[in-house]
Formats: sequence, C-alpha cells, structure tokens
Amino acid sequence: MLFSHLILVSLLSLFFFELDVLAQQTRTQNKTIQEDSSDPFSGLQGVSDFEFGFSNDLKMSPSDIPVQEPEASIFISPFLEKKIEDAAESYIDNISAQSSNTETKESVALEIQPETSPVTPVLTPNFEPEFPESPKDLPVLIPPAPLSIPPKQKKITRPKKIVLKTKIPTIEKLLKTGDLDQVIVEQGIERSDRIASYLLLEAKTALDQGKEEKAFKLGKMAGSVSPLSPIPSFFMAKAIWQTQPFNLISIMAHYMTGLRLLFGDFLFMLPILSPILLLLLLAIFFSVLTFILYSLFSYASIWVHQITEVSRGYLHFIPAAFIFALLFFMPLLMGFPVLWFFFFAFIFFWGFYSRLEKMFVLGFIATLGASTWLLPFLLTLFTANGSLLLNEMSRNHHSDFLWTPPPLELKNAGWEGLFIGASYESQRGNYKSAASYYKNALEAESNSPKILNNLGNLSYYSKDYDQAILYYQQAIKAEPSLVSAYYNLSQTYREMLLFEKGDAIFEKASKISVQKTESYAMKSEHYPDYPVIEERFTKADLWKRLLNETGSEVGFDQRIWQGMVGNISLSNAPFLSVSWMLLLSFFGFLYAKFFSGKQCAFCKVAICKRCVKRLFSYQICRPCEMRFITVRRKSDFASVENAIKRVPSWMYPVFLIPGGGHLVIKKTKTGFFILVLFFLAFSTIIFGEFLVPPTEWYLHSAESLLPKMSLLLLYFIAFLDLFLKRSANKWL
Repeated sequence: MLFSHLILVSLLSLFFFELDVLAQQTRTQNKTIQEDSSDPFSGLQGVSDFEFGFSNDLKMSPSDIPVQEPEASIFISPFLEKKIEDAAESYIDNISAQSSNTETKESVALEIQPETSPVTPVLTPNFEPEFPESPKDLPVLIPPAPLSIPPKQKKITRPKKIVLKTKIPTIEKLLKTGDLDQVIVEQGIERSDRIASYLLLEAKTALDQGKEEKAFKLGKMAGSVSPLSPIPSFFMAKAIWQTQPFNLISIMAHYMTGLRLLFGDFLFMLPILSPILLLLLLAIFFSVLTFILYSLFSYASIWVHQITEVSRGYLHFIPAAFIFALLFFMPLLMGFPVLWFFFFAFIFFWGFYSRLEKMFVLGFIATLGASTWLLPFLLTLFTANGSLLLNEMSRNHHSDFLWTPPPLELKNAGWEGLFIGASYESQRGNYKSAASYYKNALEAESNSPKILNNLGNLSYYSKDYDQAILYYQQAIKAEPSLVSAYYNLSQTYREMLLFEKGDAIFEKASKISVQKTESYAMKSEHYPDYPVIEERFTKADLWKRLLNETGSEVGFDQRIWQGMVGNISLSNAPFLSVSWMLLLSFFGFLYAKFFSGKQCAFCKVAICKRCVKRLFSYQICRPCEMRFITVRRKSDFASVENAIKRVPSWMYPVFLIPGGGHLVIKKTKTGFFILVLFFLAFSTIIFGEFLVPPTEWYLHSAESLLPKMSLLLLYFIAFLDLFLKRSANKWL
C-alpha cells in the first residue's frame, strides 16, 4: 500500500515537471519566430507566451502532429492511467478555451486583414519517467491516441490603413468613406473649387428633395473646402431663403459675405464684373434718357412760347408745339443713331440747364469719347473668361487644386504657362520635371523671385539643402521684401539643425510682415508635408495678362460703336467728343445772344422779353405780378420764397421715377446717383439672366434677392428723402 502511494506521488511530480519543460521549450520557440518573421500576432497583448504558442499548436490538423515513440515502457495500473489521461485532457481543454476567447476579443477590437502566420512546431507531451527498475507484474502503458483538436479559430485581421496613391480616388468615394479631410491635409489642398462644386451640386439635389439638414451640411462643407470662394455663401443664402424666408439676418449675412468674396476672387470677378459694367452702361443710358424726359417736361413750354413769339402770334400753342416736336425728334425721324438724338436734345435745352446739369452732360460726352479704350476693355472682360491660360493663372493665384494638369501648350503659353506646368508637376511629386519647367521659365523671366523661391522649394523637398539656401538667397536679393523666401530659408536652416540661424531669419521675416509670417507658420503646421511656402501669381500678374488679352480682334467693339453713332470709326471717338463739346459751347453763346425765352420764377410758365415782369431780382409772368403786387418790402419775402419752391403740377409724373423728383427740386447730384442705382437694379432684373447665364458654379441666378430688394429700397429711400425735404420746407 505504501509502495503504491509512493509510485502515485512520483508519477504526478514527473507529470507536472514535464509540463513545465514543455512550456519553457514552447516559449523559446515562439520568441525566436516572433523575432524572425512579421507575425501578425506580435502586437497582441493579454495572452501569455505559453497560451499563445499552445493555441497555435492546436490549429494544426491531427495528421500534422508527430507522435513520439516512448523510449521505455512504464508499468502503471489502469486506474492511474485513466486519472492521468483525464487530468491532461482537462488541462488542455482549459488552455484551448482561454486562448480561443482571447484571440476572438483581439480580432474584434482590431479588425485587421488576415495574414498567414508561421506555425509553431508541435511538441507532444511525453510522459515516460525513467526508473532504474520497474515492476514486472504491472501491465505495459501503451501511449494514448493523439489528442483531439478543437475547431479552427477565426482568422485575425489587421486594421485598415489608408495609403494615398498617385491616383487619388473620386470625390464621391472620398465623401462616402469619410476620407476627404485626410486627403485634403495630406495633399496640401488649400482650396478646391472642383470639390466644392461637387458638394454644392449634391447639396442642391438634397435641397430639391426636401433634405434640408443634409443640404446645409454639404453647403458648409463646401465653404470649408473653398473658404475664399463666394459660391458657397450664395448657395447658403438661397437655401435659407427657400427654407426659412423670415430669417432675413442670416440670409443677408451670407449674401453680403458672398459679395465681399466675389470682388476679392479674380476667377469669379471676371464673369461677374463684365456683366455689371455692361449693366452699368445700360443704367447710365436710361438715366440720360430720364434726364432728357425731365428736360422735356421742364423746358419744352419755353420753346413753344418762343416759336409763338417768333411767328408774331400767327402760330398758336398747338401748331407751335407740333413744330417743336418735329424739330426735337428730327434725328430719329431721319434715321440717325440714338446718340445723335441725345446730342440734339442737349443742344435744345443747353441754354436752360443749371451749372450742375451742364456738368452732367459734359461728363456723359467725355465718357463717349473714352469709348476708344472702354469698349475694348469691356469686351476683353467678356472674352477673357474663355482664356485657358488666364483661368489657370487665376487658379494658381488662389491655390485652387485640380486633380489633373490643364491641357496647355507650354511652348506657346510663355513663361506663365511654364510656371503653371511646374506648379502641377510639383503637386504630383515630379520634382525633376518641375525644376526643368521652372528653369525654362527663368530664361524667359530672368531673375524672377517667384521662380527662384519655388526652385528652392524643390531643392528642399529633394534634401539638397545647400542648393535650396542658394535659391532662397537669390530670391531675397531679387526682391528684399519677399517674406516667403525668408520664411523658407529659416525652415531650411532648422531642418539642418541650425536653429540659431533659422530663428534669426524668421525674425527678419516677421519684421517685414508679421501677418504673413504667422499665416505661413500656421499653414506649415496645418500641412506638415509641405513646410515651405510656394510662390504663386499675384493680382498684378493677372491684370497684366488680362490687358494683353484683346477683344478688338473680333470686331464687336467697332460694331457696337457704329450701332450707337453711325459710320464713324471707334478710333475717332475722342475727336467726336471734343467736337460735340465745342458745339454745345457755341450754342450756349447763341442762346445768350438771341434767345429770350425763360421760365417764370414762381409758376414756371414760359415767358419772353415782351411779357416778362420783375419782382426784386426775379423774372416773373404778369399773373404772378398781380398775385404778389402787395409784396414791396423784404419782410414779406417769405411768401416769395414759398412761391419759388413750389413745384408745378405737370412735373409730378417725373416723381414716379426714383431720382426724378430730386432733379425737379434741383438736387441734381442726389438725383443722378439714385437714377443710376435704380436703373442698375432694374436692368439686372430684366437683362441679368441673359448676361449671366447659370452654370454649375453660378447657383445663385441673376433673378436673386439683392436686385429686387435694392429696387424697393431705392424707392423707399428716394421718397423718404423727398418727404423729409418737403417737411423742411425745401420744396412745396
């Protein structure tokens, strides 16, 4: 009995000793495999080395497990044999279950791609303690059957990592995957109107479908992608107007922001500025027509009275009015162009105009004389928007990112085309090709600080810091106030670990412009892959290129001019303008010498030298003399002043036009200003849709809120000003 207990204790001790040895061997082998291979399980934590290696053993099929033959037979009782087998199987099952649970949790948390892991060689436990002697009466212990293998565990996947390729995915795909912001930062995209265009079109579709929240979200996202573009602000104003029409403060805030950005954005200013200038010319045309209408209401009666006096009473009012109408509209009846009608109207009423009214007429004629230069420039604004080179220069100026380079013929595009090509090659990482373009551009535009600075950037990205320093120093020598060259030079010194030099150069850049230096530092921090600043085209370069573009070769300017004036060359416009001014001066002399017709100072009826009467220094008619016959002292002058300020009833129709009433009460400057603004808004509503056709960018059409509100506002301001002046007794 004692002997059997000793045997049991010895067997259990050897069993656990062998298990410990097995664990140490497994740990050593796993460590070696992890060092020599990229095992996807190397990053897992929370599983012991023994459990991890053992779980890998269990993943092998039963046929792969080598079974070691016992070196010596051990004689134990069947009872102990059964106990040992049960204990071993129970221990293996517990270890397998723990390993399986740990692997499953790690796989769910990481979600990484499956990879083939190296298999740990199987070590089959060997339970054969060596005894010098074994009882012969005990049966031989035959090795048990191979252990049962648990089910195969789920494969562990690696976490996905976004790796940017040379070919960037589509905008739609980036938007769906949520990687758009990451691509913008990693590619250094400061602005992309193409991305904003896609987002705004999606927002417009969502708005049409009634998905207001999605539309507002996409509109704000477009504004963040292109922060200096006015189109997202216009879209937000329109979206709020459609969904929340009473939120006028937010609508006007977005709209005014869009207008402010519009005139600061060269790319959008061209297609908007040209229609605005044309609409302004139309507004001036209608304002002049209104001024002639005012002149007709005010002074036509004087001409009719003068004709009656010249005929010595044979022609009464109606025949005299008919003769005046024939004379006044003679240019139109004879088929003369409209500007000749304007000129003849000015001649008819030149003797009755005040000083300010004459200045307005002379200013209009001087503007016609400047048409030699104004018309080609106006047409250039219309045609320049179709210039591919100018559009690409504008995109470069605004740091607008495009996915693909433009199809420019670089050989025929001048140094500007080479500069654009180099910029695109630099964005794509082709630094050698970009450097070649810049050097060719430098031959055409020698000693250009922009090109030298950008060549320094290419050397910086190529790790050739010494050459980069030389280029930056040359750029500073060419333009000592170029802040970007100072900043890039400081960045280069810091990259070379020369921090004292870098800080000194940075201080020089700050002394030139603190605002630019801080903006460059923020930009480098936001786009860490692009620590140096690239120089781009300035507005001066864009305007210079715009003036080189010409619309005169099409011949439209000559056709427009001849349509207004007749068969007179546009180049002769200044001489025609001077001739008209001389003729007006001559007719002014004739009016003073031979024309006796005037207006009564009180009732504004026509009078001549035969029927004129005087009260103090005023020329009045006979009825007014009888009316104010009792006024003989200056103390009664208040009634005379009120009579002078009174407006005749036949002038009231002119008050229906904003600004016309101010012309009647002799507030000429205010009247002209309101007239031009009124007809500008009116022309925008009538002709704006034809002059500014909607495109995928111009989501806010010409029939927008601003012209209509401006029209109503001008009416309100004009009548309010007239009411205040009447309350102040300035007109009656």
